[in-house]
Amino acid sequence: MARACDRDPRGASTRNRIGRARWLWLARAGILAACLGSGPTLAQTSPAAPHTATGDPAPAPLGGLLRDARGLLEAGQPKEAHALLAAQVRWYGGSPEFDQLLGIAALDAGRPAQAVLAFERVLAVMPDNLRARAELARALLALRETEAARREFETVAAQRIPPEVQTIIDGYLARIASVERAMQPSFSGRAEIGFGRDSNVTLGSIGSQWLLAGGTAVVPEASSRPRATALLSWGAGLDWQGPIDGSWQWMIGGQATGRSNASAHTLDQTFIDLSGGLRYRKGCHAIDMLAQLQHLRADRSAFRNASGGLLQWRCDLDPRTQVGVYLQHFDFRFPDQPVRNARRQIVGFTAASALAGAGDPLLVGTIYVGRERPEQDLPQLEHRVHGLRAVLSAGLTEKVRGWAALSWEARDFKGAEPLFDAVREDRQSEIEIGASISIDRAWTITPRLLHTRNASTLAPNDFRRTQALVSAQYRF
Repeated sequence: MARACDRDPRGASTRNRIGRARWLWLARAGILAACLGSGPTLAQTSPAAPHTATGDPAPAPLGGLLRDARGLLEAGQPKEAHALLAAQVRWYGGSPEFDQLLGIAALDAGRPAQAVLAFERVLAVMPDNLRARAELARALLALRETEAARREFETVAAQRIPPEVQTIIDGYLARIASVERAMQPSFSGRAEIGFGRDSNVTLGSIGSQWLLAGGTAVVPEASSRPRATALLSWGAGLDWQGPIDGSWQWMIGGQATGRSNASAHTLDQTFIDLSGGLRYRKGCHAIDMLAQLQHLRADRSAFRNASGGLLQWRCDLDPRTQVGVYLQHFDFRFPDQPVRNARRQIVGFTAASALAGAGDPLLVGTIYVGRERPEQDLPQLEHRVHGLRAVLSAGLTEKVRGWAALSWEARDFKGAEPLFDAVREDRQSEIEIGASISIDRAWTITPRLLHTRNASTLAPNDFRRTQALVSAQYRF
């Protein structure tokens, strides 16, 4: 029967070598100590003897070895420090001073599994070594062994330690609590009601006369002219998400919004959106994969159905900067106007930056391009689209955060509109200002003002619109 030290501990995966039970850790530390030896004492180390009797390189003097390793760590070279110490493990493994420095170097070099083994050897000899226990907790946390890490941090926190160290430990415990909450399914909901005024609910043309193909001039009917109205809006949404493992999450969400126009009930709308999918997180990266279903009703009748998906990648370059890319595809179906059935694809690039300054300003920008193609051969409905949007928000007071947004979009159609014998080109610009006023943890009041100008080569689509809205939102 082979001895324990004859077995190769590298045969198991990192996760399998890091068991949760404490006796497994101590047992494994004992096996490694037996295989590697307890290491010679300083008196046994001879710098004048370059080789052992077996021809292997002799151990470096421990004092100089530790001094060199500390110098590398202080110089910000943990990988070099780890390599220097790891080469001497067979001689000094089991020495608390050596193992503690080896563990720190391994942890800072991104090798938490090796750090755990080193710190466990220290604690097997010196169970009251709080520094080694705290560093062990950090290594376990890096391996996402949050339960074991929490136990070690709590053990350290229960001792008499300086206040500044206690603050650091409390920070780690709060982080672990946050991670443990993230590993549980979560649910959130919101409900909203608002009112306001719309200066042009019909998207009516600003032109008092339209010029048709052949030069015929016509006066648009009242339904095609701007109409102002008071309005009432409402909305509700629910979101669920939960973990699959350490990197994957599932997500399900749904929302419904509605709008009633006091002077134009034929333009009342109800919009329903359902989505579900997966989110993957690793390092700075987050990837969302969502399937979406949408239903739009106008005047209490189905107007448009849409089905599609969203693929989005984001990366936190640093704590204040995020970049991303997204792809979106939708199939549109118009129950009463099947000639308008179409497919749309959009690709966009996003960036967000938390700026330095009063109010913690945040700048978010998006640039996108895309195309919409009808199922039938109707070039006057096929078009390309590109645009951009920028939003700047900042805290105005402790409970008020304001924002300003600018957006611009171009839509270039492929073929001429037969009625006007002209190719449609739209250039739509929009400006929005608003604020989010926190009443308490659940209630928020949001006033906003939105102005839209769509300059189009086709007179019916050339319009201006201003909306003033105030809404109250409740979150639960």
